[in-house]
Amino acid sequence: MRIHFPDLVRPKQAAKQLARITAKLKLATVQEALSRALAYRDWHELSTAAQPNSLAATEHVSLDDALRIILELADALALPDADVQYAVSRSRLLRATPWSLDDHMFLRRTIWRQRVFGSLGRGKPGTVVRDKAYGSNTSAYLRYPGRPTYLLFDTGFGERADFEIVTPRSPLPDFVPSRIWLPYGLWTLKDASEVLFARDYLPLWRISSNRVERLAPWLWIKDIVDEEHFADPGTGVWASGSARERAVGHLQRRRILELPRLTDIMPHLFEPQVESIQDGVARLHAAGDRIEALPSYAELNDRVVA
Repeated sequence: MRIHFPDLVRPKQAAKQLARITAKLKLATVQEALSRALAYRDWHELSTAAQPNSLAATEHVSLDDALRIILELADALALPDADVQYAVSRSRLLRATPWSLDDHMFLRRTIWRQRVFGSLGRGKPGTVVRDKAYGSNTSAYLRYPGRPTYLLFDTGFGERADFEIVTPRSPLPDFVPSRIWLPYGLWTLKDASEVLFARDYLPLWRISSNRVERLAPWLWIKDIVDEEHFADPGTGVWASGSARERAVGHLQRRRILELPRLTDIMPHLFEPQVESIQDGVARLHAAGDRIEALPSYAELNDRVVA
C-alpha cells in the first residue's frame, strides 16, 4: 500500500527522527529505506509524488499497515522496532492525529507475539495462561514452566504451583504489563521539571517547559526536591481503580501517548536468570550498542548497570 503525502514535511521529520536513533545511520540511508517502506522506489520518487491536494495524509492508515511499515523500517535500518515505532509516532508520519495509548499497546504486543514469543502452546514461555490460585482467574505470561511455575502478571513477577495454572484452549489476549509502563509517581527536580517513574522507581519520562523526553530506565535521577505518588495512600493499590485513573490522566494531560523505553525490557524478562525488573533493565542496557551522553540531571544507576 502506497502512502501519499501533500508535501514532504512528515516524511522529512520521520527521517530525522529515525536518523537520531543511532549515529551510525546517515540521513540519506534513512530516507531511501523510508521511501521503500512507504511503497516508493526511492526518495526522489517520493519527493516528486507529493501532491498539495492529496488527502491521504489526513486519512486513517490502519494499524496493520503501520505495523508493516514499522517492521520493514526496523529490518532495513537494523534498528530496534520499539525505537522505530516511537519515531514514526512522534513524526505523525502515518496519520494527522496521534495514535492513542491503546494503539501503541496493540502495536507493541503484536510485535512481541510475532517476533519474540511466536505461537502459543502449553508449557511454552510467552503463552498467556490463567492463574487459578486463590480463585483469582488472572491472566499472566508464562515465564518458566515447572515446579514452581514462574509468571509475569500485569503488576510484576509471581510464582505458582504448576496445578494452579491453566492454558486455555482459546488463546488469551496479550497485554503490556502495567509494571513496565504505568507511572507510579513523579519526582520534581531542582530545575522545576518532573520525572515520571515506574513501580520499581525507574524513570519513564521527563517533562520540562518545552519538551517531553523518553528516558532510559538505567538512569539514576539527581536533584529531586519532591516526590508524589499516584497509588492509593490507604491500600497501596497502584495499577487499578482510581490510582490507575490518576496515572493515566496525568499522561494525557502531559500529552504522552507513546510507551516508555522501560517496555523494551519485555523480551529480556523471559531470559534465564532474570529475576527482577532491574535484571531486565540490565540486559536491555547490555544488549544496546548506542553510546548515549548522560543528561545533566542523571547518572548511571549502579544498582541496575554493573
